[in-house]
Amino acid sequence: MVKQKLDIGFFTSMYSQVNGTAIACRNLAESIAENTDHNVHVYAPGIQRTNNKPKNLCLHNFLGAKISPKTGFVLSVPIHRYFFCKHDYLDIAHIHTHASFGSMAINWAKYIGIPMCGTHNSPLSFYTSQYIPVVGKLLSRMDWVWRYERHILDKYDLVSVPTKSKKNLLRKQRFKEPIICLSNGINDSYYTDVRENGIREKYNLDNKKILLYASRLSPEKHQLSIIKSFKKIHKEVPNSHLVLVGSDGPSTSHVLKLIKKKDYSDFVSYLGKVPFIDLLKLYNTADISCLWSWIEAEGLVLLESMAQGTPCIGANSIGISDVIRHGHTGYLSNDLSDFQEKTVKLLKDDDLRIEMGNNARKVAESYRISSIAKIWVDLYKFLINELYPLRYYKKERKERVKLVKEFINKLPTVKF
Repeated sequence: MVKQKLDIGFFTSMYSQVNGTAIACRNLAESIAENTDHNVHVYAPGIQRTNNKPKNLCLHNFLGAKISPKTGFVLSVPIHRYFFCKHDYLDIAHIHTHASFGSMAINWAKYIGIPMCGTHNSPLSFYTSQYIPVVGKLLSRMDWVWRYERHILDKYDLVSVPTKSKKNLLRKQRFKEPIICLSNGINDSYYTDVRENGIREKYNLDNKKILLYASRLSPEKHQLSIIKSFKKIHKEVPNSHLVLVGSDGPSTSHVLKLIKKKDYSDFVSYLGKVPFIDLLKLYNTADISCLWSWIEAEGLVLLESMAQGTPCIGANSIGISDVIRHGHTGYLSNDLSDFQEKTVKLLKDDDLRIEMGNNARKVAESYRISSIAKIWVDLYKFLINELYPLRYYKKERKERVKLVKEFINKLPTVKF
């Protein structure tokens, strides 16, 4: 029988960094701790402790080496802790990255005898080359990385992905059910009312129609392509301005070099990593927010913009295609030519832009992390009480899949 107060273990190689996986993991851990009575234990390397963390959020920091300064990635291989777990009070393991800490979590869960679930955000084959220099580039070209992930995730009682298109990718790569679709959600603070905020004056954006691109500067985000495309947009809408916001990454030097050129300097600005309140105000004051990437877990920056009532334009790709509701909260584009056309259309049509912005705000309400956290608690209890016993007694996979389908029909926003 499930305890009244659960001890939930989060296992991740990324927690304090500024990237989608780390932010999603951190938001969920903090929200469960803040909005429920349950304890959350985070096992991760390079944790930066804060003074205002919830009292029932326990951070277990592991030593590691920062091997990629621009991403903040910390490599940790705690082999000495793989096969023995002192933390036998845990009731469930939730695994957020599936390499070193995922392997440790599997061994701990087997040692203690607890269920384990995993959230799959970023395919290792797409990101290995960025986080692990030289060797990572070789690994990313090999099917071995996908095989490794299939092998690991098959050991979980349940797998979650943020979007349906992400599940389709995993199924195409022969990952096995049960896989559910549940948004990572965004922090409730993104819904704060910040109108009449003075942000245009602060960053010299008065009388400009703003296209906002909020993201770490990285090759897979294609900021260079968007900057070059925006030159054509600016010819159609002379008072338009592209604003790039985000932390440094592998593309920083290339972006800075490009926007310093005379052809771009008048209508493109890079603000770097801005304070959170400024980011909120930029989301609110922007006319359109965009994201151009062909593989996203979900595209949280789009949801953050939508929470401030800003319509979005993005690539018709994995993750993004689930977040933007084409023709309702913004537009999906198959190529940069279509992106330019749709952006010009929205910038010129104030009424349509306002309508889509209002739609976006309403849709974004279902992505509050406080609501997502409560759904996860229901899933944890279901895993402990009903799903794990089926696997423990070696019932057929189809029985477990059927049970999951029946259960998630009772939960809001969860899909199979």
